[in-house]
Amino acid sequence: MASDQVRESVVILDGSEARSSNLRDGLAQRWVVLEPRLDDFGPGAEDQVAAAVAPLASGPYGLVGVSAAATVAIRHALRSPESVAALILVSPMAVRPAGSPVGATHDLEAQLDQIQCPTLAVFGQADGTIDPAAPSIYRSRIPNCNVAFVYDAGHDIAAERPQSLLNLVTDYLERRETFIVQSRSGAINP
Repeated sequence: MASDQVRESVVILDGSEARSSNLRDGLAQRWVVLEPRLDDFGPGAEDQVAAAVAPLASGPYGLVGVSAAATVAIRHALRSPESVAALILVSPMAVRPAGSPVGATHDLEAQLDQIQCPTLAVFGQADGTIDPAAPSIYRSRIPNCNVAFVYDAGHDIAAERPQSLLNLVTDYLERRETFIVQSRSGAINP
């Protein structure tokens, strides 16, 4: 890439307890990474994202929402569809299947079919905090949604399988819905 060429941006919204410097640093080798700090992840947080990113992003960007911040990423993608080129949800907690306890966001769940960009929902195979039905809900309700599972990982994929997550996110951002899990490193399938 020529040094005078404008690089694409990736916005990371991280709602996990331990923010992933591996994901941020790995993506920064190819993209301009923006990581706005949010006061909370409730309604209105998408306005903070828009205000923080608008003056810095040179065009549509990849949007990565991790854990609780995936809900903010979904709301931002719904509110600003022209800004989001690809949406990646890592251990998203926005969908709670029927009968799930506290935390259900049925208003947001009803809008999932309005997401316009290619979407990847990533789950740890051993994630005990996400209802097992959630991945199929994302897949069936979001148009053009792929679902990927990271083996030997629970909810905090970034801490438990950092290289696997980086490989998966990088490949999806580069190829969108035609992504391929790279097998040459063996990081996804040990």
